Parts: sequence; C-alpha cells; structure tokens
Amino acid sequence: MSLGGSLREFRRCMCQVIAVDDTHLKGIFGTTMFATTTQDENEQVYQFSFGYDDLKNNLTWQWFLDCLKGALGHIDDLVFIFDRHASIISKVFPYGTHIICCWHFYKNTKKRYHRKDITAIIDKATRLYTELKYNRHMEKLQSLHHNAFDYVNVTGPYKWS
Repeated sequence: MSLGGSLREFRRCMCQVIAVDDTHLKGIFGTTMFATTTQDENEQVYQFSFGYDDLKNNLTWQWFLDCLKGALGHIDDLVFIFDRHASIISKVFPYGTHIICCWHFYKNTKKRYHRKDITAIIDKATRLYTELKYNRHMEKLQSLHHNAFDYVNVTGPYKWS
C-alpha cells in the first residue's frame, strides 16, 4: 500500500535513496511486513510504502518491489539499501543501484565468522571517512583472517561504506 500523497512527496523532494526492509509480526497473524523508507531534505525518515505477506522469500520480495515500481513509475538512478541479493533489485529496477546497509553487513560478517576481533574491525571500517584509516583497518583484518578480508573485498566497500 502506498498513499498518493506519500508518492507525490517522494517524487517532489525526497532523495533518490530507498531503504527496503522487513519485520516479522508475531502473534496470531504471523506475517511479514515489508516497508520502504527514505529521507527528506531535513534528514527526516519518511515511510512511503508497505505491504504484508505470509511468506518471506525472493518471490515475495519481487512481488513487493513490482508493486513499488507500479506505484512509483519509471525513475532512473534510484539507489536501494537492501540486505538481499542484488539480483532481486536488478530484475525489477534494471537502472537501480543496490547497496548494503552497514548494520546488515556487520551482522552478516558476525554470523559468518563468529569472531569479535574481526567484526569489530569491520564495524569500524564501515564508518570511516578517510581512505588511509580504512586501509589500516583492512591491513589489520588481512593479518587476522585472510578469508574475512577476501569477503570484505569481494563485496566491495562501494557497496557498504
């Protein structure tokens, strides 16, 4: 569902970055709520669409994004912050760019490597503003765990930093 006023406001003054996420609703319904948010010029969070489904899989995500595209129409150069595979975004929004939320990237590496020293370095690296400091953290990560270093580089800092 997306309200007409919300969509008009998105087209008028929102930045072209859309955060897409979901949450599980507990209780008797047991569904999943999908939501899209963005920020306005004053950096205020602005939700402009949401949906519900019993399942959470790639087909459901594609359905939700198809509905979003139908509501938004064609907009070039949208950026999606999305913790799922980029292929879902590229199917529906072929001109869109997919990036990963820093928090989700940190959680994924924590789940994958189960080491606090590695996840601490990655958490700091996602929040650095200079290439010099970033390179120092990556050198430290490479000396600690070569596979984690490869994982970070394959994903690419342009996706999550």
